[in-house]
Amino acid sequence: MICALGTKAGSAFGLSLLYAGLFIPLSFLTWYRMLYNAVRLDSSMRYMLFFFMYGMQIFVSGIAALGFNSGGFAGWITAFKTMEDNKALGVLGIIVSLAWCANCLIAVYLIMQIHKTYRTTGRVWRRRLGSSQRVPVVTETLLKLYSEASEQDT
Repeated sequence: MICALGTKAGSAFGLSLLYAGLFIPLSFLTWYRMLYNAVRLDSSMRYMLFFFMYGMQIFVSGIAALGFNSGGFAGWITAFKTMEDNKALGVLGIIVSLAWCANCLIAVYLIMQIHKTYRTTGRVWRRRLGSSQRVPVVTETLLKLYSEASEQDT
């Protein structure tokens, strides 16, 4: 594809190497480690940082799937421009574009699953309620209802 892009191919190739060199280690630091710490410490702030950083990754995956000229990504735009000159490279570009689209869709699915898990565990929410006065009132009410129900059964 680099040959088909013309004179800007060197800068696109350089950007792609920069992206590979930066994004691989940064993905570990910015979303894997963030999620691990958020789950381990059960911290809402760490979850929110994870959602922000992973959202940025989804955004970059979407931009990569589009593949703007001289952006360093081989997406749809680059694939169709390359298809005019070289069909084989165009097909390769379409395959890469499909992989970027799959990456983006899988990332959206994963963030939805992690958000669902974050919302359903409720540990952070329970901890916040535990520090307020509402929890003893709820607990007393539930115990009272339970004792009334057990008295009616006997």
